[in-house]
This record gives sequence, C-alpha cells and structure tokens, in this order.
Amino acid sequence: MKKVELEKLRGLKINTKLAKSDVPDRFGKASGGQAAAPEPKGLLGALLKKAPK
Repeated sequence: MKKVELEKLRGLKINTKLAKSDVPDRFGKASGGQAAAPEPKGLLGALLKKAPK
C-alpha cells in the first residue's frame, strides 16, 4: 500500500472512533447549567421561595 492510502485508512479509523464515542457529562444536559446554581440560604432563601399572591 502507498503511504497516502495508509494515512487515509488511519484517518478513517480516527473518525469512526470519534463518531462512536459518547459526549462527556460535563457538556449538554448533564452539565446542569443555570439549574445547578445553589439557592440562597437563610432568610433571603425563604423569602425567594415564597410565591407572590
């Protein structure tokens, strides 16, 4: 095989491995985003939890 063909096959192997791999938990829905922000504690937290009527 020529060197060019070997490099092409190596690139195809790398691309298939990348396509089959899972997305790490630190990205996407598992990251949490803004929902993962801690809630305020104490009096401020209690006041924020109350729903206005």
